[in-house]
This record gives sequence, structure tokens and C-alpha cells, in this order.
Amino acid sequence: MLEINDIQRDYITEVLNISMGSAASVLSEMVNEEVALSVPEIDFLQRNIAANKFDQTSESKMSGVTQSMSGALSGDALLMFPEEKTLSIVRILLGESVSVENLTEMEQEAMCEIGNIILNAVVSSVANILEQEIVSSLPRFIKGTGKEIYAVDAGNEDLVMFIKVDFGLESQSINGYVTMMLNVDSLQNFMTQLDEQIHAI
Repeated sequence: MLEINDIQRDYITEVLNISMGSAASVLSEMVNEEVALSVPEIDFLQRNIAANKFDQTSESKMSGVTQSMSGALSGDALLMFPEEKTLSIVRILLGESVSVENLTEMEQEAMCEIGNIILNAVVSSVANILEQEIVSSLPRFIKGTGKEIYAVDAGNEDLVMFIKVDFGLESQSINGYVTMMLNVDSLQNFMTQLDEQIHAI
């Protein structure tokens, strides 16, 4: 079992929060409202446990964005929100004048735009730790329960990097979840490089 200690967690959180600050500035300009992004929680969890965290968060399904990664890391990065919160974010982005009917039609495109900004901030942070390039695919909108999104089955105990993201607006606060589903080799490589960065400080 791969575990993360407090020093590793603090270092990753610090690097992520720097990138999140840049992403928040971009989002603030998009929505004409002050946006604050921060990472209060990070851990390595089994895929089924991460899925349960989603399902315990909201009675509704989750929706968000996924991007495939290749290069220094192979896997998928996901940004997820409870479905009702997704609509709140999209309404803020598109304006209060948008009707509920049109809101749903434009939801996917707007969420992909937001997801692309936040996920790229996370992926660029990880790339900085690895000091290697990570290539991301175009964002894709997804929705479903945690178990559906993670394709959890009885024998699947893969680890995922689970990152809680606080998405703060002047009008409301929303908790989102970024997860990176990586193969074992990618995770081990990441942790090795992480320790080298920490020891070099």
C-alpha cells in the first residue's frame, strides 16, 4: 500500500496551491467575481473508497470533467462536483439571465472550460514536481455516481490521488474534488521524484 506522510502532503499542497492561485485569477476574470481556489485535503485512496467519498457527498449524481494524461504520467485526471453545484457554477459563469432550459444545454461546454483551467493547474503542478512534461487530452464532460465514474468492481483496488478543492466565490462556497487515477508505476515514479524534491530543499 502506497502511503503519503505529512511532509509529502504539505509539499504537494503548497505546490498545488501556487498553481491554484493562477487558475483562480483566470476564473475571476471569466465570471467577473472574486474566485478563491485552495487545496485543503490530499491523500492516496483505493478507487472504491474515493468513489464512496463522492457518493456520500451528495444524494445526486456527480458531474464534471476528465482529461487523459500521457508522458511522465499515464492516467486520467478528473474534476467533479455534486450535480446541483455544477449548475450553480455554470449559472455564475454564464450569467443570471440564462434560463434553466438553456443552462442545461450549455452546461457541458462551460464545465469543460472551467475543468480545463483547474485540471491544467493540477497537472502542471505535478509536472513541476516531476520536472518532466505531461501531455493532457482535451477535456470531456462526464456525469454519474462515484462507482460509475470510477468503474469500481469487486476486485479493483487501484490507488488514486484524491485532492479536495475549495472553490470559493463571493456569493457561495463549493467543494469540488480532483482525482488523478494513475497506474502503479506512475505513482511510484511520482513519489520518488517528490522525495528528491523535498530532500533538495
